Amino acid sequence: MKINRKAFLKSLGLGAVGTLAGTTLVKCTDSAKKTDPELTGTIPKRKLGKNNLMASVLCLGAGSRFTGDDFIPAHEREEYLRYAISQGVNYIDTAINYGPSEKILGEIFNSDEWSRLVLSSKTNSSTYDDVMRDFETSTKSLKRDNLDAYLLHNGGLSDNIEDNRQPFTALLELREQGLVGNIGFSTHGAVSLQNTVKLVEEFDLDHLVINVGEGRVDYRPVVPEILAKGCTVAAIKVTRSFEGKGPVESARLAYKDVLDRSFTSAIISHSNAGVGDRGWKKLLDENIRTAKTFA
Repeated sequence: MKINRKAFLKSLGLGAVGTLAGTTLVKCTDSAKKTDPELTGTIPKRKLGKNNLMASVLCLGAGSRFTGDDFIPAHEREEYLRYAISQGVNYIDTAINYGPSEKILGEIFNSDEWSRLVLSSKTNSSTYDDVMRDFETSTKSLKRDNLDAYLLHNGGLSDNIEDNRQPFTALLELREQGLVGNIGFSTHGAVSLQNTVKLVEEFDLDHLVINVGEGRVDYRPVVPEILAKGCTVAAIKVTRSFEGKGPVESARLAYKDVLDRSFTSAIISHSNAGVGDRGWKKLLDENIRTAKTFA
């Protein structure tokens, strides 16, 4: 259910809806900056893809820990998003297989707000027709005519160049038609390091979302080669916290390592810590503070 936006802004001590560098939806008042140290500083932005998009180094992953009530209560999802955006986050990552994620986002943001955000969605399909069908479904749910980035998801990828030709042909057509700004893929192990670079080259990919640890394939060794081909990279499994422990120093160090390697962003997930006592707020604030150190 949508919250009263004016009441929400007032509760945070924020001013009227505005823009910052064409991306931030809410700006802070001077009094808010003086009374709340977490509102000071700016989350830096880096290039995403090849069409001049600038994405915050902190990205919100709108997967199961966003849609599941055990992590963020349904009535607080919009507050979570708008609070992050008020702090300078402008990059959101979702997918057609993230349950009701796309529908939730489509109900929260209007077309003017979408124009100031960078949105990436994904498809798990591996055929031309299914990718096109998924794209139509996703844009309808999100209430958008186009996407800033559209990626093949882990489950639809093969560690074989030719087996990926159909879905990437669909993505290439969507990009050529102007319906997608940037194309690529998202994986935490479906593609080998060697073939990751080959896929970027073969299909002229713009942006990847790849794993950097958590016991799965760590793609950091090939990131320099990916960047050298003009393709940007966002990292997953960096700041996620498990078992209700919240952010820990090792996650902060991993975050620094990722961003020092010129990744576009680190995509955060969520913890089930403190449900009922605003646990998501504490986790989000920790990640926002970390992001603001990369000026």
